[in-house]
Amino acid sequence: MDVLMYLFLAALLVPVNIFLIKWHRSGRFPLWATGILLAVFGIGLGYAARFLLVDIWATGQGGAIMAAFIGLVVLANGVIHFVIGLILAIVKLVANKRARA
Repeated sequence: MDVLMYLFLAALLVPVNIFLIKWHRSGRFPLWATGILLAVFGIGLGYAARFLLVDIWATGQGGAIMAAFIGLVVLANGVIHFVIGLILAIVKLVANKRARA
């Protein structure tokens, strides 16, 4: 069952990361903002996975752990995008200030 979770994460995160990086490179959206969107999406995905994997009448500890893991991995991916985007924005700002001076 764990393999299915990892396959689901890979099938979800690889295309999303490629799309977000292409979106950033085209100049449509800053990378730090896509990180925030991905982090919010991770929280929502964790809750959605919880509702799909945990039955209301059963205990469902395995499904709850899986849902929490999926949500946290996507959230961590969004935080990584945010931090890298913030660093790139600061470097770009400093480079522009040095070019003007």
